[in-house]
Amino acid sequence: MATQPEIDEVRANTDEPTDKNWSDPGLGELVDSNGVNGASSIIWRRKAASYAKLVDTSEAGASHAFSDLHKNALEMADRFELLSISDGGALGTTGRAKVHVIDRE
Repeated sequence: MATQPEIDEVRANTDEPTDKNWSDPGLGELVDSNGVNGASSIIWRRKAASYAKLVDTSEAGASHAFSDLHKNALEMADRFELLSISDGGALGTTGRAKVHVIDRE
C-alpha cells in the first residue's frame, strides 16, 4: 500500500499539489502497481495527451507555443519511465521488440 510520502513525491514529480485532478487513493493505486517513478511517468503521459490538442498562437504581438507543453510533458514522462525501469519497474514502453515472420519455401 502506497504511503503518504510516496503519494506526496508523485505530486511533487508531476506538479499536482492538490487533489483536484488526482485523489490520494487514485495516486496510491498507481504507486502500488507502478512505483513512484512509474506513476509519475503515467501521469505525465496523461498530461501530454490533454496537451496534444493545443496549438501555437500569435496575436496582438504575443506568441504562445502551447505545443511545447505536449513535447515537454512527453520528455518528463520518458525521464520518469527510464527511472522506473532502472529501479526495476516494469513499465518498459520506450522500446519494443519487432517480430518478423520467416517465409521458407
